[in-house]
Amino acid sequence: MFISGYKLTDFGVYGLTVCEYEAGWSFFLDGDDAEQFRDEWQKAKQFGSSFYEFLKDHEYDTLFQ
Repeated sequence: MFISGYKLTDFGVYGLTVCEYEAGWSFFLDGDDAEQFRDEWQKAKQFGSSFYEFLKDHEYDTLFQ
């Protein structure tokens, strides 16, 4: 799924990857971290947050490599 400059790939029980596709930076989360990310993103969408704001507010943007 492409979301405002990012690609979110969810592998279900295996984890998820977020890629900033212009720069090619990405990070991978699995286990409880991936589940927490999913839950927080669902809540953020309900409040109208953009994906970029969500990443920044929850400091996921610091994980990009």
